[in-house]
Amino acid sequence: MTTPTEWFVKTKTGASGPFTPIQLKSFADTGKLPKSALVAKSAEGPWATAEQIRGLFPATQEKEESDGTIQASDLVPDAVKTSAAAVGSAVTGLSKSIVSSIRNAASNLSVKVESTTTSINNYCQDGQDPALVEKMVGRVREICTSGEEILYLAMQSKPIANLSPDCVVLSNKRFIIYRVKMLGRVTFYDCLWKDSKNVHMKENILGAEISFESKSGRKETIDYLPKSQARKIYRIGQEMEEEAIASRRKMELEALQAGADKTVINQVISSTPEASSGCEEDIVARMAKLKSLLDNGLISEDEFHAKRSQLLDSI
Repeated sequence: MTTPTEWFVKTKTGASGPFTPIQLKSFADTGKLPKSALVAKSAEGPWATAEQIRGLFPATQEKEESDGTIQASDLVPDAVKTSAAAVGSAVTGLSKSIVSSIRNAASNLSVKVESTTTSINNYCQDGQDPALVEKMVGRVREICTSGEEILYLAMQSKPIANLSPDCVVLSNKRFIIYRVKMLGRVTFYDCLWKDSKNVHMKENILGAEISFESKSGRKETIDYLPKSQARKIYRIGQEMEEEAIASRRKMELEALQAGADKTVINQVISSTPEASSGCEEDIVARMAKLKSLLDNGLISEDEFHAKRSQLLDSI
């Protein structure tokens, strides 16, 4: 059944109208249209009392007609219904999109916060202050190079006025000492592990102190470190020094091997006694270099004897 868009009201003088469903509802709400008034879809009828039209008054009865039942929705034009449905669908879709975006953002934020918290907690296992650690880690990461990772962080614990403690940070490439000055100023000293000469620890009554010495002779010391943190700094420092020594030893051996191979090639292509004499002198020099590496502890005795045999076999 097509919903009527025009209504007529029967008065003493005849039919009055047409009125829209919204106007008819307004008349009923304001008392201008009594329940006993006769209304119809056309000026010719059929007529029915207003109280029989569902939706006009709080308590209405269903009106059965040959062309269908008059319902509350009949009072709203089709265009209004269509617009309302479209708006409702759009609002529902927009609401779902907004809710989904908020959930995704909250999930990403939660993962990021959890990751950051876990990272900070890794450096607070020996009594470090999480707030100070978070601040210092942020500063260190700003100067980290590509592939550089923070291994450990230790902070001073002075018995008096420990408001701005100094700290030492170890990475897989270097050690860094941060010294906090007045008015928020910070100075730091760093040294690559390959340029480090020695890491020394000394335990005192109130904490411990760690000293770093570079090959250039510069020495930096940080005191009042908790003993557990100082021990871990010392252990990591020794491990990194061993790795640096092994790396230097490997480079020395590779250079020595390259020189030995070059000597053998020169002996093969040389055809004069002078060239042969020069090669023998070069071998003697390399033997002396091998002995120097052994004396300095850069190679073991087994490595020394193996390389010496190679040089002797090449004569």
